[in-house]
Amino acid sequence: MAGCSGAGVRSAETRSFATGRPAGPQPGAGKRSAEQAGYLVALAIALVGATYGAVPLYRMFCATTGYGGTVQEGETVEAKLRKREESPDAEVEAAAAKRLITVSFNADVSDGMPWRFVPTQRNIKVHPGQSALAFYTATNLSDHAITGVSTYNVAPMQAGIYFNKIQCFCFEEQKLRPGESIDMPIFFYIDPEYATDPRLRHINSLTLSYTFFKVSEEEDYQPQPVPQPAQA
Repeated sequence: MAGCSGAGVRSAETRSFATGRPAGPQPGAGKRSAEQAGYLVALAIALVGATYGAVPLYRMFCATTGYGGTVQEGETVEAKLRKREESPDAEVEAAAAKRLITVSFNADVSDGMPWRFVPTQRNIKVHPGQSALAFYTATNLSDHAITGVSTYNVAPMQAGIYFNKIQCFCFEEQKLRPGESIDMPIFFYIDPEYATDPRLRHINSLTLSYTFFKVSEEEDYQPQPVPQPAQA
């Protein structure tokens, strides 16, 4: 996600020099300073809130815009398949049957995330219009429980609008105990229209990337011994 650049703010003295006004206190300066302080406090609160809500906001933004190769939300896969079955496009179907797309899988973890996170297969070959199933495996390498959540994208970016998730672990919290591993499926479908998009005419390879971020961590619970009654 793109960050916000902080442009330098000129001082009151500099503004006065540039405008030719006296550099001394101006009428209403105290009121303006109080208003600016209020704005800064509100901005700080908003930024803190945005930090906690970063993943949901990222999901909504990317799902709406397709930014970063993320799948846009529109028709459900079921609706697309039903429409395709009821009124198939012969030209699209023929083009899809001739195209073979290699989908490669990539896995990353954020800094400080003590997990091993890997795809269980390097790639899968699929025709547009076909669904496919792949798996990722995550292992907690630490000595305490950690909860993580993942984001994903598709490269190249222009292919994201044709990539549909039928089942996916992205944006769902995953809690792993120390040393615990979990296999997570991704069931996906590539629209047959991929084969007729002129922008993708020479692109026969896609990369699906997932990145896990730490949400929380907790010490592993150690049961305490039950006190024994004193011997008489």
